[in-house]
Amino acid sequence: MAESNTKFFQAIKKRSLIVKQGGAGAGVTGLVGFTSLLAIGSILFVTENYFISMLVISVGLLIYVTGTDVGRVFLSAFTIFFSTRHLIPKAVYIQETLAALREALHFIRDSKGEIKSGPLQPGQSISLPDNPLVKDIQRLLAEEKGFDYAEYVVHSYYVECHELYDYSSANFDFVSVSMPIVGLMGTILGLMSMFDNLGGDITVEALSPQLAMALKNTLYGAFFAVVYKIMGSRFEQRIRALDYDYETFCRALQVLIENKVRIEISQ
Repeated sequence: MAESNTKFFQAIKKRSLIVKQGGAGAGVTGLVGFTSLLAIGSILFVTENYFISMLVISVGLLIYVTGTDVGRVFLSAFTIFFSTRHLIPKAVYIQETLAALREALHFIRDSKGEIKSGPLQPGQSISLPDNPLVKDIQRLLAEEKGFDYAEYVVHSYYVECHELYDYSSANFDFVSVSMPIVGLMGTILGLMSMFDNLGGDITVEALSPQLAMALKNTLYGAFFAVVYKIMGSRFEQRIRALDYDYETFCRALQVLIENKVRIEISQ
């Protein structure tokens, strides 16, 4: 089962997860998509399909902020829920290289939370996995580049994935914040309809549909807010993990440069 899952995630084209950087936002596509789904959601609301109506409107809100990137955002969310690896190959290189560096350098955190390495001889050789990041580090150490230059190279591997996570998290948070307001609007409409029907001969049975409508919209608005918040929080967790890996990796670079370590690529 684990092997089949690994093959599935390896089969996903990572380029399809990368948000286009040439655009400045959702633009007309987002506005048209949102307007269309809002109209459909309104029709479903009138026909008393409140749950489906809220679902359609929530997707419309996501399209409003993502535009044509909505497919990439959903694919990213699906992938990140079922995989422990990062979405961008460059971030995966940091992840797998750091795992090898932790083992080779015997990293620990002291009582103050600072990262310390184990005993290391100047000029010592360590073995790291075969990937583009390791080859870049190997070249930097051979050319005796400084730490600032090395940090810049590693940052280029880190930043693209961080931007994707931050972008996706912000979009899901927008929908999460908006959905309770949409549910509140449905609640107010239900209460207005109930008050309009108040009169001398009114019964509880006559008012109950409008009250049920108000409560259902409150519930569904809160439900979808929680769903999108959970989806967004997954990306926030990955951001924190990626930041921690980047910080640790930079500390490892310092150790490698200070001790003039030689890198051997494992086959």
